[in-house]
Amino acid sequence: MAIDEGLFVDINGMEQWITIRGRDRRNPVLLLLHGGPGFPMSFMAPAFASWERDFTLVQWDQPGGGPTYLKNAPHGQGPLNVERFVADGIAVTEWVRNHLHTQKVVLLGTSWGTMLGVMMVRRRPELFAYYVGTSQAVSGPEGGRLGYQLALEAARARNDATAVAALERVGPPPYARFEDFLVRQQYTNPPGQPPTPEEAAATAAIGALLSAPPPPGAHYIPQGLGPYDLWSVLLETQRAIFTETWAWEARDQGLEFAVPILIIQGDHDLNSPVSLARAWFDELSAPTKTFEVIPGAGHNVLAFSDQVLTLLNRQVRPAVVHSAAPNP
Repeated sequence: MAIDEGLFVDINGMEQWITIRGRDRRNPVLLLLHGGPGFPMSFMAPAFASWERDFTLVQWDQPGGGPTYLKNAPHGQGPLNVERFVADGIAVTEWVRNHLHTQKVVLLGTSWGTMLGVMMVRRRPELFAYYVGTSQAVSGPEGGRLGYQLALEAARARNDATAVAALERVGPPPYARFEDFLVRQQYTNPPGQPPTPEEAAATAAIGALLSAPPPPGAHYIPQGLGPYDLWSVLLETQRAIFTETWAWEARDQGLEFAVPILIIQGDHDLNSPVSLARAWFDELSAPTKTFEVIPGAGHNVLAFSDQVLTLLNRQVRPAVVHSAAPNP
């Protein structure tokens, strides 16, 4: 039996938007932790339609973004810090387990969501059947410096005088000013960092899917919440938390994991460089662990949604299909 739900759920005292989509309720449940912070992905449901064949896909629009932001904007979002997001993520997981009557869920984080994912899995491993990190964050300080250097080298190689001047003006991180941090971000991600042909094609394909109006009665888009300026809200949320996120260290969370791990990186990712993710991965202890690289992908690995799905079906689904058994 299929499932298609979109609803506000009380998560630690605040109404937060959760969507659930899948073609067969017997499939493993996958909870997606979006990036940003402040970049919800529930509105991108058409881009993940193929995932719904093999997984029940749960998306949570975190505080500081999307319908969760709009629902609570008049009263504020509450504290925007890593600890709060981790606590809310665990509460969402517990709600999902009860709502869908499943023992464990697959946790997939992307970019900022990988920080939350690592901490959630380390803190409550009994809730999770598998951890998947895409565009895995490892070290704010080290990643910030390496990403800056890679962006500067790439700008010089393509003779981009504007990018070189901007990067040299702000210098390498850490940054006291949010505006300087944004310069580094601009040139480690498209459009400041030109996408590879593969990334441009993948992004265009998703854009084509999202350009069509949602079908009548689409449950993944709430009604009656008014207009939403994604970019300004994203900046507002990132400004609130950027100093904390760029001091974050994955190794501080511990290197022993009680759940299997799959890490998927883009070989052209300047924001979360492959070399840092690989070095951290090599240090990890887990029941099983796999590291995959998608050629041509930059930081937005999920733009290659079909390739990611192939890896999920190869590595994750066979291992967790029995974990979708109902709670006693």
